Amino acid sequence: MKYIKVFLEDEPNLFYWTWQDIYFMPYGWLEKKDLKKLPVPFLMEEIHPDCPIGFESDEEDAVSNIIELPEKFEEIKIDSDLKKDLKRIEKKNSDTRIVLNEKNALNKSKKWFLELWKEEKKEFKRRLYLWKKKAFTLSAYSGEELLGVHIALQEKDTVFYLGCWWNREHKNKCIPTFLLKKDVENSIQNKMKYYDLGIGDEKYKKNWNPIEKPTKYYAVLTKEIAEKLGIEKFIETK
Repeated sequence: MKYIKVFLEDEPNLFYWTWQDIYFMPYGWLEKKDLKKLPVPFLMEEIHPDCPIGFESDEEDAVSNIIELPEKFEEIKIDSDLKKDLKRIEKKNSDTRIVLNEKNALNKSKKWFLELWKEEKKEFKRRLYLWKKKAFTLSAYSGEELLGVHIALQEKDTVFYLGCWWNREHKNKCIPTFLLKKDVENSIQNKMKYYDLGIGDEKYKKNWNPIEKPTKYYAVLTKEIAEKLGIEKFIETK
């Protein structure tokens, strides 16, 4: 596990260490063996709810959104408005072609992500490296035109949604929702138990009637840093 230094905003002399890949992977995770090697001051947020290490977060937007997958897609107890939307979106995409794990899918669609988020080159390079190595993709095409790329990660019995890089000139086709539905359907076919939409309080996640569990964080901080970050529970260090 590698770590990076994060400086507090407007405080050039105050910083903490965190896991290098926390911004790119669905959750953090710590083992007891990791604790002795952690650089301090240290803070890792968005730790998986099932991790035995960490303090439970009380932030409203720091909960998981996990869909428990039944045997059939129709058995998912989703929001009634979402049900209507999915039918409408299916019709709009009757001619949309989907390609699994297309070569260079992330490179072909990265401009849409960067236009929206303007991520620093170093961070984006790390994101691409990890996702090309660990994730799978669903590419949506209208004829020969790429509409968007859905990105997800499978681990054991769970699929983790990472995002969708898509062309906003085709908003009417609702590509992110269309591809998400297709991936949930595929996950059910592949006998997955869970589809994890990640952390957050976005409405599109809540419409899937997910299981919500508080995520955790682990903090070894000075009092000064903890106060500036608004963290109440932490292990104090000098």
